[in-house]
Amino acid sequence: MIKSIQIKPNLMGSIAKYVIVFAMLVATLRPSDCLAGFPEEQPGSRAAGLAYSTTSFSDGWSLFHNQAGLGYQENIWVGAHHENRFFSPELNFSAIGALMPVKSGSIGLSIKRLGFSEFNQTKIGLAYGMKLAPNLSAGVQLNTHYVYIAGEYGSTAAFTAEGGLIYSPTDDLSIGFHFINPTRTKLHENERIPTLINLGLSYQLGDMVLVTSGVEKNLDANFTYKGGVEFKPIENLYLRAGMATNPSLLTFGLGYKIQSIQMDLAFSHHEILGYTPHFSISYKFGEINNNQLSEED
Repeated sequence: MIKSIQIKPNLMGSIAKYVIVFAMLVATLRPSDCLAGFPEEQPGSRAAGLAYSTTSFSDGWSLFHNQAGLGYQENIWVGAHHENRFFSPELNFSAIGALMPVKSGSIGLSIKRLGFSEFNQTKIGLAYGMKLAPNLSAGVQLNTHYVYIAGEYGSTAAFTAEGGLIYSPTDDLSIGFHFINPTRTKLHENERIPTLINLGLSYQLGDMVLVTSGVEKNLDANFTYKGGVEFKPIENLYLRAGMATNPSLLTFGLGYKIQSIQMDLAFSHHEILGYTPHFSISYKFGEINNNQLSEED
């Protein structure tokens, strides 16, 4: 007698989750990325609103985008970011970071996590940035990558490095260069952590408009081009829009600053998978705002 085999509902649910996560990860990657490891996640809703064309920026979120920006920081800073990737709980992405100025620059710690209980990837980075000259800064970061997949796959870890430069020939123009995983480190024999090269430019058009652009090269994929515009209609309010290629991405967002607190919201639209909401909040300790300066005068 042949006995029927019944599959438990919770097992079916786990299988369905794996299928969904795998399909979404593959869809977000370019064809030549599918054998090149997991995508590099980029926290910060300001960056998301500008289609991630922020390699030349010097602020607290430089901890994630170009550690050379830490060389210009003069205050302790903490920030947190969360996004619900394509409105899927299995692709929740969160990040926290903190930096502290030291005598010769700034040091920072960052943590990023993507996934859910049965599949997740975590990246922990320790960074340092400093000024090499009044208009030139450099930064480096050492990373630990940890990937967990439930069941027989288990977990694995790897170590990488990244770093960059920011050059500002004028007060209005900044040029940034950033390199991730120059050693081409692998998680497994056939699972490589992406090696990325980013070049970005930002130009301040008066007091109200900032224009950004950039190009990214994954050594295992085609070029990605990105750009954005940030508009400040009134003090402390920022409106943003951006676009990128390969894959096609449209973004928009806004930010508002209340004394030392910066809050940013963004939405990005992937050409295949749809919308993702992004939210970030940060706090800068000991910052003197314009209102305080006016009262002191």
